[in-house]
Amino acid sequence: MTVVVVRPAPACYELVDSLNHAGIKALPAPLLSFSAGADLPTLSDTLNALPSGSVVVAVSPRAIEYAQAHLTEQNTPWRKDLHFVAVGEKTANTWQALGQVDAIQPPTEDSEGMLTLPVFSKVDALNVLILRGNGGRTLLGDNLAENGVKVRYFEAYQRHWNADALSSLTTQWRKEHVDTFVITSGEQLSLLCQTISECDQQWLKECHILVPSKRIYNQAIGFGFSAINCVNSASNQSLLRALYEMNNSGHSDDR
Repeated sequence: MTVVVVRPAPACYELVDSLNHAGIKALPAPLLSFSAGADLPTLSDTLNALPSGSVVVAVSPRAIEYAQAHLTEQNTPWRKDLHFVAVGEKTANTWQALGQVDAIQPPTEDSEGMLTLPVFSKVDALNVLILRGNGGRTLLGDNLAENGVKVRYFEAYQRHWNADALSSLTTQWRKEHVDTFVITSGEQLSLLCQTISECDQQWLKECHILVPSKRIYNQAIGFGFSAINCVNSASNQSLLRALYEMNNSGHSDDR
């Protein structure tokens, strides 16, 4: 097994190091980079304007990292009278480590899982602030808005896709006999499939891929992949465990 890890730094390099240490050949592909979001300078004022009992949602660790850096610079703590929801374990852990916030986590790491949380069950006059990158899914906000919730999206950071490096990387991957990809977001999966050259499309879709949620699993099927493992977590620990088991038992998809 030779694995390419398609996720942003530093988590990309951390997983690659762990895999190589475990005897699994792995190559990094941090094809996304980040910068501060357009809304970030207004974060303190935006949080202060929320009514007591409002919900702040973070969709990624990156959103917390940029938000916390701004609040620390402004010497502003997270308010104690708000509810905090993290889309997954890594986001929740980041919020706790950087901001001492105990965030609620959904049963599955996606918008569908978040909609099942009790904090969203009483929607009368509820205000929700969603910290995210530029663009992104709107399912959570759309569903809440349909039920009378006042939703605001807040661009805490921006993503930048490094498509120029992909051609030379694909050549290297094929020479290295890559047969497995870790892809941790639907956006990265879409960008990879849409950017890779036509002559490499078939090779890519014959590779085995690991994804963190059923939503991305279904997205991968739509792109034409057939060997897919849904890990139900985007944490490096869960991905490492899944890859280690695959390496020891042989590739198998979970459909």
